[in-house]
Amino acid sequence: MPTQAMKRLSYLSIGRRMALASAAIAFVTCVSGAEQQPEKEARSPAAQSPAPEKKAPAPTNPNEAAIRATAEAFTKAFNAGDAKAVAALWTANGTVADEEGHVFKGRKAIEDQYAALFKAHPTARMHVAIQAIDFPTPTTAVEDGTSQLLTKDNEPPTASRYTVLHVQQDGKWLMASVRESAIPVASNFPQLQELGWLTGHWEAKADGVTAKSDIRWIANKSFLQRDFSVSRDGLVASSGTQIIGWDARGEQVVSWTFDSSGGHGIGAWTAAPDGWQIESAGVTAEGIPTRSKDHLVRVPGENNVFGWRSADRQLGDAKLPDVPEVVFDRVVPKR
Repeated sequence: MPTQAMKRLSYLSIGRRMALASAAIAFVTCVSGAEQQPEKEARSPAAQSPAPEKKAPAPTNPNEAAIRATAEAFTKAFNAGDAKAVAALWTANGTVADEEGHVFKGRKAIEDQYAALFKAHPTARMHVAIQAIDFPTPTTAVEDGTSQLLTKDNEPPTASRYTVLHVQQDGKWLMASVRESAIPVASNFPQLQELGWLTGHWEAKADGVTAKSDIRWIANKSFLQRDFSVSRDGLVASSGTQIIGWDARGEQVVSWTFDSSGGHGIGAWTAAPDGWQIESAGVTAEGIPTRSKDHLVRVPGENNVFGWRSADRQLGDAKLPDVPEVVFDRVVPKR
């Protein structure tokens, strides 16, 4: 029986000896129609440091400040994947009732529940927004708010409303009861779910040329954003951004591409037995129309490699040579 590596190479029908120099340029700058001179890579808005977030005025009530500190401690422990620290914020017999009606009672049960969640979704990150904090008695507090769970994996976005009953024990505020209810999240994730495996970092190298693509979910997972670049001998020759989304009117996956030369284009995606076919059309910075038929090749059951080829390429009235398949491998970031 052939090994997985043999099946992969047989399926893609490609060796590493191909002329990647021209092929990679075509993959990441298909709308520009021609190679650009090496230039300094511009930082995208996403790569720039975000503006500092305005903080709400500090509460004058020390008990309210303690409740808010508990919410911050929960978020910090959750985002660190520390189930033990999360559970320590509850009373010994505290309870959690999740969106599906499951009830977990006691710190051990709560710790086990969060440990299982962190194991299943290691990229999970929580954002909490407190709406109100009331004090029915001097030693009890009711917190209402919303939370959003963000993951990098191929799962739909989720949000919930929550109510927390806090009690003061030995001068410390702890959570005695948490109740959650789901909030519907508007998203085109279901229409793009089949492309979710593409998220991550990808790279192809040969003959001094390196092509890179970084793909991630954005906007409640309604779109995929691909930031790409091609470097020759360590110098960036071209770069750009592509947004992949769902066209409800045409009931089709579409993409919009913008490259560093000033060219831009649009692609219509159609599912194929071995991946996706993309009908691409664009215009260069000089106003010359471009066109191509591109093919994203996926090995069945393989999420760490894909192939890319392009045919019927045109720049104005001139025909450009086809681009043979280029193999992109997933790059796992070093911890």
